[in-house]
Amino acid sequence: MRRIRSLRQLLRARGGSVIIEFALLAPVMFMLMFGVFQVAIYVQNYNAVRSVVSDTARFVAVEYQKGNDLAPLEIHAVMVSIATAAPYMLDSDRLEIDIQPVVTSRVAGANEFSIDVDYTLESFLPFADLGAATLTYERPVFVVAPTAP
Repeated sequence: MRRIRSLRQLLRARGGSVIIEFALLAPVMFMLMFGVFQVAIYVQNYNAVRSVVSDTARFVAVEYQKGNDLAPLEIHAVMVSIATAAPYMLDSDRLEIDIQPVVTSRVAGANEFSIDVDYTLESFLPFADLGAATLTYERPVFVVAPTAP
């Protein structure tokens, strides 16, 4: 009889239920939180890659307007310096840049460059093997040399 009463008291006790519920739900909540952080970092890196290419395209256009013909290697060096400096702070070891002049430009009278950028994303979740995700961004750049008056 005493055992039945002790068992009923134990079943009615609610003292440790909060700890048990937290122990069951905390891993799920932390995984969701870290997943949101990981996606936010991926989106930030994607926006940084797009902005680096835009800044480089702007630089190339200005240089062509000043009469400076830039070789793809010079454009590559400028792009790496923009990408690794503030505010983008991308890792140059994970950045792959391919700049190719297009033989037949789609715009008459303009020089066209194709800029392809691959950036390997880094996961900060050591407990989840997400593999190496890579951002790929491609953009054409059209430049026109200034005409003599």
